[in-house]
Amino acid sequence: MVRPLLAQLMENHLKEKENDDQNVTYFKRTIIHEIKEKFKLGWTETSSVSVKQIASFLDPRYKDLEFEPIGAREKIRTVVKDLLERFRTQNNNLEQEPPVQRSDLEFLYGNIITDSNDRSIQFQNYIAEPQLRFDLNAFEWWKFRENKYPALAELAKQHLAIPATSVSSERCFSTAGNIVTSKRTCLLTKNVNMLIFLYQNQELLH
Repeated sequence: MVRPLLAQLMENHLKEKENDDQNVTYFKRTIIHEIKEKFKLGWTETSSVSVKQIASFLDPRYKDLEFEPIGAREKIRTVVKDLLERFRTQNNNLEQEPPVQRSDLEFLYGNIITDSNDRSIQFQNYIAEPQLRFDLNAFEWWKFRENKYPALAELAKQHLAIPATSVSSERCFSTAGNIVTSKRTCLLTKNVNMLIFLYQNQELLH
C-alpha cells in the first residue's frame, strides 16, 4: 500500500492550485520532493524494480499499477513473470511428492485442470481480474483464490507479509531491554521470549 498511498497523497492533497500563495507552493514542492527521495518514487529507464512495486502488483487493490509511471508497469509485470519461472524451477528441483488422489470429475476433466495451473495462464487471468476496491481486504481475496492462482498466491504470501515499517520490531527490542536488566541477566531465553510475547499481547489477555 505504501507507493499507491503516497501517489494518492501527492495527487489529491499536495497538487498545486491556482489560489496557492508562494509559501504554500514552496511547501508542497518541498514535501513532494522529500517524499520522492525518501521512498525512491522516481523512475527512469535504468531503474530496477523494487520489492514494494512487486508487492503492489500482487495486491489485488493496486494490481493495475495506475500509480506507477507507464514505463515501469510492464517492467514490473516482467519481473513477476521471471519470479514465477524461478518458482517453477525451484519446485522442479524438489523431490517429487506422491500423487494426490483425484476425484472422478477431476479425472474426466484432467487436461483442462492441468492447463489452468499453467503459470502463464494464471498470470494472464490475474491481470484480467477486476481490480479490488481499495477499502476491501486483499488477504480475504487471496484466501478464496489461492486454488485458482497457486503460484501467484505463493508469491503474494512472500511479498504481502513484509512489514512496511520497522516500528513493531523496534518496540520488541525496547520491551526486551526493559525485561532483561542488569538485575535480571539470569533469565532463560525461553522465559524472556514468553515475557515479551505476553507483554506485546497483553490487550488480548483481558
